Amino acid sequence: MATPAALVTIGEAMVVLYPDHHLPLAEAHSFGSDVGGAEFNVATTLARLGLPTAWVSRLGVDGFGDRVLAAAREAGVDTSAVERDSGRPTGLYVKEPVAGPGGVRTRMHYYRSWSAASALGVEQLRAEPTAALLGGATIVHTSGITPALSDSTAEVAANLRTLVGPDTLVSVDLNLRPALWTGRDRAALDSLLGQADLLFAGHEEAHAHFGHADPARLFADLPHLRTLVLKDEERRASAYRRDGGETHVPCLTVEVVEPVGAGDAFAAGFLAGFAEGRDDTAALRLGHSLAALTLIGHGDRPLTVPTFGERDAIAGAADDVWERWRVHPGEIPWHAAPPSSAPLAAAPVDRIR
Repeated sequence: MATPAALVTIGEAMVVLYPDHHLPLAEAHSFGSDVGGAEFNVATTLARLGLPTAWVSRLGVDGFGDRVLAAAREAGVDTSAVERDSGRPTGLYVKEPVAGPGGVRTRMHYYRSWSAASALGVEQLRAEPTAALLGGATIVHTSGITPALSDSTAEVAANLRTLVGPDTLVSVDLNLRPALWTGRDRAALDSLLGQADLLFAGHEEAHAHFGHADPARLFADLPHLRTLVLKDEERRASAYRRDGGETHVPCLTVEVVEPVGAGDAFAAGFLAGFAEGRDDTAALRLGHSLAALTLIGHGDRPLTVPTFGERDAIAGAADDVWERWRVHPGEIPWHAAPPSSAPLAAAPVDRIR
């Protein structure tokens, strides 16, 4: 019998196209392809780490949908709650290299209107097998992108706590995309945030949505929230607890190839730390490490993931060793680091609450 999925993500996946040789789109004649999407990225990374993970979504009955499903299954994700939609296509986005003052950056072009994922609704989450997956999950993760896709996905987000049950830990990545909310009421996003036990947010996007990034005010405004993770760009990431505890871990020094997907990888690493019973320092370090493994490649997901022993080494490294680590395509420092002998803590879901 298959191991029940302890972690479930809910959200879209899309096929991504990128021009060969990093040419501008106007000059490109051939393209490579991959698969991405916030919750898909988190699910596949968690599964590659060996954690039982399921993904809830919708895909078109098309070749792109087949490509997405194959990538999810190859990573070890339970796709039993992914429905195929014969009336809507699988979403698509295109990466465009753009030269600027700071060098080449990536501009994203999304083609997701009327996609199959945008038709995700509460009926699918209440029906089998999705309801069984949600009922058996310890952690359910989604992002602020999901309620922005359509009225039906907004309804899913607004009712997520009812759909997953009172004992399931709800994890939300703010993932604010202002363009998706143009002309739309953000009430569903606010409702989703109000249901979160664990919230990930960048300082800049927190300021953009809440008007500040003050942990005390966020805990006061979000009474259900138990753990807040704030990411301060290239400086550090911090975990704040409602009981007043806080932990800060500096970012690794990384030779950045492309930044897309690093936030999703960070969330996956942090969630993996909780699922394995690690403390906040270790969870933040795993988040940084998975983000770094994404930043050193052109894809939206980590080039590789650390083994359990390497995760022990990351968690157990002395602070001065951690701060000296440098990550680039030719060097992954924890590959050579000795594992820590310190025992892991237990009951991650109890600790996060």
